[in-house]
Amino acid sequence: MTLFDIHLGTGEEDLVGAVLRARAADTAASVSALVCEATEDLLRRVLHLTNLPRLSAADDHDLREVLRELRMCEQEGKRGYKARLRRETRVDRPEGIGRLPRPRWVKSALSAGTCGLCGDGYAAGDMIGRAHLDPKLPHYFVPMGWLCWHCLVRRRQEPTRRDVTLRFFHGLFAHEGINLNGHECDVLLKWLTVDPALATSKPWAADPLEQTLVRLGANAREGRPSVWLAPQTVYTIVAVLQEPAAMGNLTAQEQQVLVAVAQHLSEWETNSADVPRAHYGTGWRFRQRALVLTEHPTVLSRLGGPFHLFNCKVTASGALKDPDKL
Repeated sequence: MTLFDIHLGTGEEDLVGAVLRARAADTAASVSALVCEATEDLLRRVLHLTNLPRLSAADDHDLREVLRELRMCEQEGKRGYKARLRRETRVDRPEGIGRLPRPRWVKSALSAGTCGLCGDGYAAGDMIGRAHLDPKLPHYFVPMGWLCWHCLVRRRQEPTRRDVTLRFFHGLFAHEGINLNGHECDVLLKWLTVDPALATSKPWAADPLEQTLVRLGANAREGRPSVWLAPQTVYTIVAVLQEPAAMGNLTAQEQQVLVAVAQHLSEWETNSADVPRAHYGTGWRFRQRALVLTEHPTVLSRLGGPFHLFNCKVTASGALKDPDKL
């Protein structure tokens, strides 16, 4: 028997928040009696799979998996479940400037779902995972759910135009400006120079990007881990990339994300949702509230955000630090 054969109880798939958490705790207590192990010990074994120290640290995505594991223990009874709960999955990650931290949890998808970052669908059996959250960072965002393999492992080593666009959105949501590595700079440089007509567009004329192109090119050639782009520069880039000369080269999905980013940047600039500045200020709390109140929900507003978009630190010698110690 595998987790593919285990289904949550009637209505459990739709439980959220405190009700879901209570169900997981109650199920752990009942299963612990069945397998003759203390509830705390059983939960510790199950939570080892999620790489979380306690049930209170689990979000709804984690809690549903905890429930599935507990249902498996319930089916197996006293025999065999301890060894299964010690399983561990290793992940081969890129080296260098494109290396992302080790995922918190990876597994084969039990059913079809949607990536919590790019919004693409994944199929049952595909490898998916949960990203590691730094407990020292303020979690003022909606944590990402399960990520597809590209977003979990490859997005900063082999970035697409959509990956770069998502960094625009999340970077300006959480901070003032964005950081791109050399791989992402190369993608953006080629995108901005795909058609000479872009350099004569109105947004470019109002805020010339020649020096930005020089910086992007240098960062791409030298493989630097980070180059900083100021908010106004990013706003200009997004406007330029919406010109017909650029949009005509994009896929439907790329266009969808770019238009969504432009919409939310405009909402944050004009405060079209009338978010009270006195209460929410002008920083991430304001942007979060404006995203919730948007009159035209997008794939980005439905997925929530932002999240901490970072990669592993690279030392001067090029050696990577252990991401678990960052």
